[in-house]
Amino acid sequence: MARTSPESTDFKPVSRFAPLRTFSAVIGLAGVAILAAMPTPDAVQIQLGIATVATYFLMSWLRPSGGPFRSFVSLLIVFTSTRYMIWRVTETMPTDSPFSIVGGIFLLGAESYGYVLLLLSTFLSVDVYKRPPCPAPISPEACPTVDILIPSYNEPDDLLEVTLTAALNVNYPTGRVNVYLLDDGGTVAKRNQADPKKAAEAQTRFAHLQEVCARLGARYLTREKNDHAKAGNINAALKSIDGDLVLILDADHVPSTDILSQTVGYFVEDPKLFLVQTPHFFLNPDPLERNLGTFRNMPSENEMFYSVIQRGLDGLNASFFCGSAAVLRREYIMEIGGIQGDTITEDAETALELHSRGYRSAYVDRPMVAGLSPETFSGFIVQRMRWTQGMVQIFLLKNPLLKKGLTFAQRVGYFNSCFYWFFPLARMAFILGPLLYLLFGIQVYVGDLSDFLMYGLPHIVGALMLSSILYGHTRWAFASELYEVIQSIHCSGAILEVLRNPRAPSFAVTPKGENLDENFVSPLARPFYILIALVCLGELAGLVRWFVDPVGPGVVSVLLFWNTFHLLLLVSALGVLYERSQQRIFPRFETHREITLNHLGIPVPGEMTDVSITGMGCRVPFGEGKRFAVGDVFKADARDLGAIVPSALDLKVLSVFDEANGQKLGLSFVIENQEQWAAVVALMYARSENWKTFRDGRAKSDNMGAKIAGLVRSSLSHAMNHIQAVTREIRT
Repeated sequence: MARTSPESTDFKPVSRFAPLRTFSAVIGLAGVAILAAMPTPDAVQIQLGIATVATYFLMSWLRPSGGPFRSFVSLLIVFTSTRYMIWRVTETMPTDSPFSIVGGIFLLGAESYGYVLLLLSTFLSVDVYKRPPCPAPISPEACPTVDILIPSYNEPDDLLEVTLTAALNVNYPTGRVNVYLLDDGGTVAKRNQADPKKAAEAQTRFAHLQEVCARLGARYLTREKNDHAKAGNINAALKSIDGDLVLILDADHVPSTDILSQTVGYFVEDPKLFLVQTPHFFLNPDPLERNLGTFRNMPSENEMFYSVIQRGLDGLNASFFCGSAAVLRREYIMEIGGIQGDTITEDAETALELHSRGYRSAYVDRPMVAGLSPETFSGFIVQRMRWTQGMVQIFLLKNPLLKKGLTFAQRVGYFNSCFYWFFPLARMAFILGPLLYLLFGIQVYVGDLSDFLMYGLPHIVGALMLSSILYGHTRWAFASELYEVIQSIHCSGAILEVLRNPRAPSFAVTPKGENLDENFVSPLARPFYILIALVCLGELAGLVRWFVDPVGPGVVSVLLFWNTFHLLLLVSALGVLYERSQQRIFPRFETHREITLNHLGIPVPGEMTDVSITGMGCRVPFGEGKRFAVGDVFKADARDLGAIVPSALDLKVLSVFDEANGQKLGLSFVIENQEQWAAVVALMYARSENWKTFRDGRAKSDNMGAKIAGLVRSSLSHAMNHIQAVTREIRT
């Protein structure tokens, strides 16, 4: 359906391709809807179901990466799902009592939500845009001036120092870039607040961060009051700077050296461009990845958005600002009064306003920041509740379907981005809907097992197939379900709060740099216990009804199937809610690089196994009987370790483990001056190729069945650890 860009680097606004893509998609989907609405005998419907399942296995074998066949199969899936929804509406809605009618609508509403998302996914992602590179100008005078803005509130000083140092290391012509720390933790209001202890802390922070910025070569900015959170912080800074472009980085988003050289060229080529967004890449695992041990072999949760959806939006001139790792044209931001602040997702709101004025955006699919995911489940939920509430606010207060100035494709893109965040309500409806019948006998679905096999099974298989086609390299099926379940309970309440009062939510800062000293059960686990108990009761009641219910085992079988699946998900969620200890503030990044160290003037070959801002791991062979011990000191040139700048480094041995052919050493960087500190930061963060290689290495869809089975086993195993921990706590 979509048309990808040519390989030429000549500038061609992507918006010229969007109308063709939109027209072809609308015609294709409309044709499918007309065909799906035609009456079909049961025998033909059975054949369609068999064809869908057979196509699923054919797709699993062929694995097409794009082209007409991929589009054809996607439309076939839309056809199958449309047939299912027509059948659900016309033949399965209960009418025996008001409670049944309400319950049936309740469950159908959740299924309709999923069907709409399926249509939107097909429109946006069946053939995503491939943006050609656009390097920065060679002549320094032709390069726009850039201000790098790093908003901060309460992050640790050492984390800020890493980000500032990396920002100062960015490759760009001298005199054409400035780095600013925007400190909202040291405002005048905070330094003069009524609580003397907190006021003293703010004053200390104010003085210390000024000293840090002066020492590193960055500029320090703060403001009078903390109005409008992050958006207000940035807007206050925009009045004090004069760069043509601004690069906005979260305090924990450490940039690679090429972030400007990979993005600025687009602004030079397109005077109507207001944004170049890049992916958010995270060095540390989120709570699910850490607690289930999936970080190194499973794509992260945000990969589906940044590797597929944003590229699809880019093809429609609808890719949007994600708050960080983005370059914006200051002139256009000031034209609309700065970063918008009517909602708590100020980034997407700002992009929506600028798109409605006819300005363009671009998305460069290369990870060039390394950030930190929330370390605890509580922090994770704080972040997701903010995202959920903010996107629902945009839907209610800035409805993209009604906003003037947007193209049809942009309306669809923004609607999809908002509508997705209603998934907690849909997920809770899917969990609670079957329980209405299993526990209380309130019929929510009319039909027998044969009907479900004719219509429902092809729909489910087709939806799984479409997910595999569009997102197979970036999102595992069971992982996607698990991520939604762990967010849904708490985020459902957050959505209801916005629906009651769209202006009620306030901005909550995501905690970063937390230490987990020991294993513990998340304090947010209790609602999951209640829901698991209800689903277990439904399981028992369903088994009884299967034998004695006069409606027959067909309906009960279908509802029991879904109830059992939800029980598996909820129990698996307990594995995520059992927090595993984590002692490091700064994450380690696994790597494999041949290096040479120097010990007492003798070269020592080795292999770097991992690196962090504080040290590195290294394997060295036994040499002439030499075994290294704790306290030994190596010397190295930072470039020999992979840095891009020269600096003499000392590395002290902190740990030694003997192996078959040598030793595994834990080495600590001995930092004595600013040059060494800059070299170590560059060693860890300078090369975006490292992040790209790591991200691409996890995006593998081979042996998917075995991988998903492994994820389920890990989830259930850690769920048992959770249950054992709760049991021990009760006994004591």
